Amino acid sequence: MCYILYTLHVCNHWVPQPQPGHGPSKERLLRICEESEAMRLGNPCPTTEHRVSSRSQGMCDSCLWKKVSK
Repeated sequence: MCYILYTLHVCNHWVPQPQPGHGPSKERLLRICEESEAMRLGNPCPTTEHRVSSRSQGMCDSCLWKKVSK
């Protein structure tokens, strides 16, 4: 099953993590699973799993900017 990794922030927002080394940082968030890669389907699995890979002690960028700009 293909998946997207997220960072969970204190403000309870999930921010997707880009894949390192694959183009611009805002692209390529979806990780292709080994099965899809081996079969060379060219498309991700029909269902995508969302996983929290790390937790942050800080707020996400948008919440931080809202707090700073008050």
